[in-house]
Parts: sequence; structure tokens; C-alpha cells
Amino acid sequence: MNTLSLRVLLVDDDDDDRQLIRWALTNAIQQVVIEDMTTGQELIDWLATYRQLSPEDAAADSSFVTVILLDMHMPKLTGLETLRLLGNMQDLAYMPVVMLTSSMNEQLKHQAYEQGIHLYMVKPTGPGGFHRVVEAVKLCFRDTLRMRDQMEEML
Repeated sequence: MNTLSLRVLLVDDDDDDRQLIRWALTNAIQQVVIEDMTTGQELIDWLATYRQLSPEDAAADSSFVTVILLDMHMPKLTGLETLRLLGNMQDLAYMPVVMLTSSMNEQLKHQAYEQGIHLYMVKPTGPGGFHRVVEAVKLCFRDTLRMRDQMEEML
């Protein structure tokens, strides 16, 4: 499993935020594949296609989804609405979701945790903040590997 790449689904309607997070991840993690999306609907559509991969195609893919970095405030589908739709994808239950937001609203934070996020982070504005995002992604990668292995053993 050491040859696997991390695949990060980065969902944010702000181009600058996506570029900065992409820069931080690619500079800190050697094998990372980042899928940029600007809406929650793009994420849902991408995951629907991903879930339909044949076992052969899935085995040939050297990266698998490690973590979803999801913005809270987006047009059309908010982060919370997107989380509700993700909750219907039971076969992806092992996939961590990190909510990245500029909001420090405790009620929204509580709602996000109730809907199954793994971590709520205020969007970084400096090097230390970007380092924390990178460390969260690395931790999610380790957890995702462990969860995936446990699920495979159960089958």
C-alpha cells in the first residue's frame, strides 16, 4: 500500500482558496492527486462516477479518495446540504470530510459535526494554518487506510 497516492477532493467556490490549499498540499505531500470542484453538486456527481468504477479499474487506480475538503458557504448546495447528500452514500462511510470555512459560527459547527464531518477548520490565512490543513490530510490518509483495510477484512 505504500505506492498509493492520496486523492483529495477539494470543494470550494473561491478560486484563490483552492489555489492556496492546492499549493500547500502539493508542496508538503509527494504523492497527492487533487480534484478541484467548485460546487457541492460537482462533488456528488464526481463521487457517483467514482462509485461505479469496475473492480479492475479501481485496482488499476493508484490513488483513492483520502479526504474531502469541503467549504461551508457555496452557492446552490451549501456544505451542510452537500453533507446530507453524502450521508446517503453508505459505501463511502470511511471517507473523512474536513469542513473548511471562514465561519466561526458555533451553531453551524455543531450542525456540521452532527452530519458527520470529521474535522471543522477555519480556512487558513497564514503558513501555520496551511500546515494544519496538510497535517489533517495526512492524518486522514492514515485513518482511511486503516478503515479501508478493516472493511476489506469484513468482506
